[in-house]
Amino acid sequence: IVSDSELKSPGLLKYLKSRQIPPDIARHYCREVVFELYEKRYLAIGFKNGGGGYELRSQYFKGSSSPKEPRLIKTGEQTETKELTVFEGFFSFLSFLTIQNFRPGLLAGIQHTQTDFLILNSLSFFEKNRDKMQEYPAINLCLDRDKAGIECTKKALGWSARFSDKSQLYEKHKDLNEWLRDLSSQDKKVTVRKGRSL
Repeated sequence: IVSDSELKSPGLLKYLKSRQIPPDIARHYCREVVFELYEKRYLAIGFKNGGGGYELRSQYFKGSSSPKEPRLIKTGEQTETKELTVFEGFFSFLSFLTIQNFRPGLLAGIQHTQTDFLILNSLSFFEKNRDKMQEYPAINLCLDRDKAGIECTKKALGWSARFSDKSQLYEKHKDLNEWLRDLSSQDKKVTVRKGRSL
């Protein structure tokens, strides 16, 4: 990592737009990162993990800097009823926040003001964080709906009744971001239809 600063690169903002993530939400959790790889410098959206490393994403790059670790984001006051919502990657987390801001009714069953967030950054950290997850009375799993994500979800449901599978919200999609992009596409079609009827 060479440097990090506020997200402002037109290319990175365009990439966020293609993923339907508002810049204000991304800026709250991400940075614009310059990194060096094989003696060449690149620019990416950087999401800092709990160990100080970055998850790095751009239109052309998907990777991370070391150390690679999960990130726990605590929100507000800690109470006995505080829930935990778990994501595989940070774009799913940003997608959740975007839907929460603009279409909160779609996220039924998750107490938005009463949840902390755990972004795994890799499913290899899922079982390693079992004890941390089970410190919460309720754990919402929003993992990807691919083979690995579904298997981890099934495993956790067998561990304890405190785990619940929230991926059913986007069951026809690979992950939360694909669902968000589909929702945005549907909204645009409705807007176009209304415009044509005027």
